[in-house]
Amino acid sequence: MAWLIWGVGALCYCTAMFHRAGLGVAAPEAIQRFGAGPAVLSLFSALQLGVYLALQVPSGLLADRLGPRKVITGGMAALAAGSAVFALSGSILGGIAGRMLIGFGDAFMFTNVLRLAAHWFPPHRYGRVAAITGLAGGLGQVASTLPLGLALHGLGWVPTFVGAAVLTGALAVLAAVVIRDRAEPAEPAAQPREPIGRTLRHVTAQRGTRHAFWVHFVLMAQFLAMTTLWGGPWLTAAQGRGTTEVGSLLLVSVVGFIAGSWFAGQYVAGRPLRRDRYTLGLSAAVVAVWALLVGWPGMLPTPVLVVALVVIGAGGGGAMLAFDAARLANAEHRSGTASGVVNMGGFTAAVLIQLLVGGVLQAVAFLPAALAYRWAFAPVLMLLVAGVLAQWRLRQR
Repeated sequence: MAWLIWGVGALCYCTAMFHRAGLGVAAPEAIQRFGAGPAVLSLFSALQLGVYLALQVPSGLLADRLGPRKVITGGMAALAAGSAVFALSGSILGGIAGRMLIGFGDAFMFTNVLRLAAHWFPPHRYGRVAAITGLAGGLGQVASTLPLGLALHGLGWVPTFVGAAVLTGALAVLAAVVIRDRAEPAEPAAQPREPIGRTLRHVTAQRGTRHAFWVHFVLMAQFLAMTTLWGGPWLTAAQGRGTTEVGSLLLVSVVGFIAGSWFAGQYVAGRPLRRDRYTLGLSAAVVAVWALLVGWPGMLPTPVLVVALVVIGAGGGGAMLAFDAARLANAEHRSGTASGVVNMGGFTAAVLIQLLVGGVLQAVAFLPAALAYRWAFAPVLMLLVAGVLAQWRLRQR
């Protein structure tokens, strides 16, 4: 029963990841459909992620108070509505409205699926289930790469995204019917009620929560930067890759995400000292890859490009360990809030990255594409370095 209920929640999260990452592959078509330049396209993604970011703490609090079934069902309904609006609108305002609705629905998925894991599985298995949840999200991103690209070219814009909206609505009904918040009704004493301010103070006071915030800041943000928006345009304009090849290369990064999630769940989750060392080493590897993207003159050779994308994806998978750290550092009745605070790390950085990259590209539009993207990726590198230094300061000694 635990695996069934968590599995439906994970399927909803998988669907949310498809919607979140879909703009990465659909970016060239979106530019044509909405008549948008790089700065406007970055606004689409930044507002979507901004809504997601703003709702992370409320999402965690709702997970702790209303329960995952109601919140996941409502989030899936918002995702379905957002996909329908995005499919049918031809104006920039309509496209932005659709992406913001998608960000609204997406915001309530991950923390509530983790809340299901906290309710239905013992604490020593939580880290592994959280990592498998990340793997489920990776499968959603797989669907948003090559399969989405093929659907867009074979079916067209409207049928592809309307079809996604219909399937998402059906999953909302499934979630309402199947998901149960916990194995047994909670006794009043078993689920403490405390003021929101006190909950947040307790959560943010933990070293484990703060360290996990910066782990997610580094590892998830750079993966989102590559797969949710800028990967497709960068591979097309700066690396000279065709549309089909772009989908395949982004799929390589998503496969790295899945492999990273699996490895983290099997060999690292639940082992605090190993987890901190692993995430610090992985963060350093990610910084090295982005330094390569900024410093390499011209187009990257295909083997180098593939390795770089695998490392970026593995970093995103390793970000799931941040939630293992947050859960072990906080009481069970605060686990949803802790997950929401940690999730803010990666998405704070992701919003900054979307805006900075778009702004720099607009400013250096007169440069060749390869050089323009090197300048645009420099702020990404600086943010990652700052996050690694924060991890180093907060590491377990």
